[in-house]
Amino acid sequence: MPNIKRFFVKTLALLPVAALLSACKATAMGQRPQLSPTQKRMDGMGLTLVVDAVEGAEMLGVEFFADGNEFPFFAKSRMVRTNREIMAFPSGVVPERVRVTWRKNASEGFYDKQGRIRYSAPIVGDYTFPVASRIPEEVVREIRKNGGGLRLKFRLKPDGVLFGWDIERFSGGLPRHSMPGGDFLETWY
Repeated sequence: MPNIKRFFVKTLALLPVAALLSACKATAMGQRPQLSPTQKRMDGMGLTLVVDAVEGAEMLGVEFFADGNEFPFFAKSRMVRTNREIMAFPSGVVPERVRVTWRKNASEGFYDKQGRIRYSAPIVGDYTFPVASRIPEEVVREIRKNGGGLRLKFRLKPDGVLFGWDIERFSGGLPRHSMPGGDFLETWY
């Protein structure tokens, strides 16, 4: 009898955890956007985000928005060449379009209810451009055939944003980059 009692106590204790996990999974699945045909061809690829600025430029209160979303997928109070950001692409989906903004200053910021920083100073840079449609099919085929991840690279400059891409593979624990394209062809970072 004690074994049955222990089983029921464990089951009752785990039910709230199972319910929470199910709710989280359903919420996450419901938040995934409907993918366009251009985005579907890159679905499931490992994606890396690389952001920096041209030499000598300084952008403040930088925010990146994907496909008209009101919340940024990347935000940084100050972007210069030396504080390059390299990270997994937050949504795992290559956006159709990206809007990049920066502001007069970064000191006029606040945190919203979700803990995200939001900048409120006047916007001095505001650029929207295509992303997914610019990635060549041969790059996608190469990743599908031989592995690797797609790096999406954004370089801010006072009069716009440069966008580029390449394939990242690791050899001997070191990253190797190939097939660069876009507005700049550097693969060294």
